[in-house]
Amino acid sequence: MDRRLIQTAVVGSPDSDEPAICPEDPQELDLFRLENTGTTWWCGLNLPGGCGRQLTTRRCDDKRICHFAHYPSAGDEHDIQCGRLARGMDSADHLFMKADLAAWLKAQGIAVTFDFPEPRGSAVVSDLADGRRLLIHLDRTQPVNWDDAHVTEFLLGTGVLIPPDRLTARGYVHRVRYESERDGRRPLIIGTQRPGRTDWSDLRALILTPQGFAPAEQTTNDDPASPEQVGGRRATVTVPRSDTAAATAARNHAVVQAAVRDLNWAGPERLRDALATIEELLAQEQGAEDRRNLGEAMDRGKRRLTVQTDRRAEVMILLRRTEPDALSRELLEEAQQLTSDPGASEEDRALVAELSGQYRAEAEQRLAAAREQRILTEQQQKEALQQQRAELRQRQEQALAELEAAQQRKDVAPVVPRPRETPKAAAGYAELAELAKPLLGALKKAAREGETRTWESIADRTGTKRLRQLSHPAKVEVLVIAESATPADRPLWSVVLAAGGGQDALAIHRAVCERLQRPLPDADGALHTRLDEERIILQHGW
Repeated sequence: MDRRLIQTAVVGSPDSDEPAICPEDPQELDLFRLENTGTTWWCGLNLPGGCGRQLTTRRCDDKRICHFAHYPSAGDEHDIQCGRLARGMDSADHLFMKADLAAWLKAQGIAVTFDFPEPRGSAVVSDLADGRRLLIHLDRTQPVNWDDAHVTEFLLGTGVLIPPDRLTARGYVHRVRYESERDGRRPLIIGTQRPGRTDWSDLRALILTPQGFAPAEQTTNDDPASPEQVGGRRATVTVPRSDTAAATAARNHAVVQAAVRDLNWAGPERLRDALATIEELLAQEQGAEDRRNLGEAMDRGKRRLTVQTDRRAEVMILLRRTEPDALSRELLEEAQQLTSDPGASEEDRALVAELSGQYRAEAEQRLAAAREQRILTEQQQKEALQQQRAELRQRQEQALAELEAAQQRKDVAPVVPRPRETPKAAAGYAELAELAKPLLGALKKAAREGETRTWESIADRTGTKRLRQLSHPAKVEVLVIAESATPADRPLWSVVLAAGGGQDALAIHRAVCERLQRPLPDADGALHTRLDEERIILQHGW
């Protein structure tokens, strides 16, 4: 049974490394389900403590957030323990980082293979085709193996410590973390930590050069200007004619470093301006080292511009060939980013804007249709349930009338309402009737507080230890007694037991409903949905 809400899963199979996050908002979950029709979710083996069982999405309109939940196991609920249940949402960050790094490197034409060392979630190893290895160390409880000669670059997760003397000796170390979600995504942020400061940038704004990440490449004894100081505009460099070449180069050194950094950090919307600034600086007198850095930066920038232009052409072809209702959000987001390049045509920009608007409108329509369908389905189910209860009451009244008529004729003995089957004799029934009183009180309290219970927790809360010792038939009998006065048009209070337990709890609930002639869905998934709805009714007193 789930003891904490599960917000992450993997897609397709237990051994998948493709992660997913369950939307917390009910309306966002409705759209999520529509967009992922036919997709299966799993408590993956690449997640820390993952048990490999299949998950389903659980929609919550009460105080809880929507979440993933395990399908009930076929056997005893205690047969399979899931170690993920005590883990937070960041336990899947290693999978998201792998996915983001893979896409980022692929966009640069860099081949890479990944590995997840044990324990799962502690690190991500990225082996590049050129022989370099990047190690993302996420486990804050274990020290970093700085002496690993196979690692070219270390990236430390949040809370992973580096001794001050180690940082001073290295000069820098990279950091990696996720920022809070914005514009529908969680940006992966890469930082360069130096003694006394850490500079951060969105991964998508960086490239990987032969020398490493762009911020690390700029580590010098000087304090180069930041990209914010250079700005998003072309930097105009003025050189007094009276200066000597050496003096000019020395004075422009910081400007050169800032311009190179700005080029490395530039997105599609700023890449051309950053290249123009580099070209302007190359036309002026520079020192040998600065001229070499500018030349290398110019070559990298031109390659990026070529890749960016080619990719934009590919994406625009995909957009034009794909039916509007088959477009993915990821493709549209990439198209929006690529057409922010001033070199993109107005026709491409207009098409992306039009398709993005259509996608948003259609998504809102699908969500609205899903809400309407849900309301209609709930109404139909409610009407069908009311009809069933009305027919049940009619049959009960008819049977009672026939019994009363028979008693008046003295054809049969008076009927005394008693259970059709009892686990013990009359003394046992009396004992169960006494247990039913504190049990019903505890069930009502839990239902009104929006909580679930187990037989053990009720025994502890009420001090009625005998509840722990009841057999399966006795549990059914005591619940039948406790619920005997519950109106037929109201949910049973014992749904808090069925929702809080495993397969055994569902079996008891089905037996109780059969005794009380209350129809239930045949499928366990549909029954879980019914239990959630009835708990909401009981909590709010509807």
